[in-house]
Amino acid sequence: AGTGPKELQPWLIGLTAVVVFLFIVFVLLLINRLWQIRMRRKQGGLQETQGTERYHDPGAAGLAQG
Repeated sequence: AGTGPKELQPWLIGLTAVVVFLFIVFVLLLINRLWQIRMRRKQGGLQETQGTERYHDPGAAGLAQG
């Protein structure tokens, strides 16, 4: 006879909210980690080119000689 929608228990609603919240936080942390790895790779490539430019700087060559 009772084929209509059933009402969930309050503790089950709270548990569902906590699980959904933790899942969203997990996804955001995962995205943040991937973004940081991507930015480090980009900065690593830039630092290598900046490091080689330092040796061609006349001021740095003068300090190395003197």
